[in-house]
Amino acid sequence: MRVTTDAVQVLGGAGVMREHRVEKWFRDAKVLQIVEGTSEIQRQIVATYLKGAGDLGG
Repeated sequence: MRVTTDAVQVLGGAGVMREHRVEKWFRDAKVLQIVEGTSEIQRQIVATYLKGAGDLGG
């Protein structure tokens, strides 16, 4: 994400135009960053569940 952000900034306005490859790379990196965060949240939920021996009060 950092590299693509830097590339967009170096290219200025051209870096955010859909015709430029860097714009697609930036979008792809952002999606992966969001998915990674979602996966981390899921891991935390599973870890909390396992730590509590599966008892969520239900």
